[in-house]
Amino acid sequence: MTVDENELIELYFSRDERALEETSRRFGGLLKGLVFGILRSEQDCEECLSDVYFKLWSSIPPVRPRSLKAYALKIARTDALMLLRKKKAKKRGSGAEISLSELEDILPDKSAPDGSEAEIREILDSFLGELGSDARKIFLRRYWFFDSVAEIARRYGFSESKVKSSLRASRERLAKRMKEEGVVL
Repeated sequence: MTVDENELIELYFSRDERALEETSRRFGGLLKGLVFGILRSEQDCEECLSDVYFKLWSSIPPVRPRSLKAYALKIARTDALMLLRKKKAKKRGSGAEISLSELEDILPDKSAPDGSEAEIREILDSFLGELGSDARKIFLRRYWFFDSVAEIARRYGFSESKVKSSLRASRERLAKRMKEEGVVL
């Protein structure tokens, strides 16, 4: 039985445990790939995914997401990053730490004034919409999914040099855009 996202959300609203099974079947691989890309630990990944499914079950209802896939991915990414910080994963080789450090000079720090998060999200959405297809895929795989340069190159059949060049050009364009929009870096 295949259900669409709206039907799946209705399963959550009726407190039908098939909602979790179907969510895992449909999005489990994607969620695991995202979480593992951040944590790089099978044990931490499983712990985080358990929390993600619990949060989905606990938050729907009352929340009615427009896209269950996007909602689940956002919870998974946020939880994985929080777990990474909690475990103080400052060791070399952490894909998330390396990827985030590449954006330090572009995005404002956490002390930015309240309300600016929505503005920055709008700027990022607009920026991503302006990137070419390849540049957008590379940017998202690096800074959303935290794939390594080698993983991105392998996934799309690009050279690592092309991936690095694309990332550098995208970061430069994003920095210019942030300055043009008056975002204090």
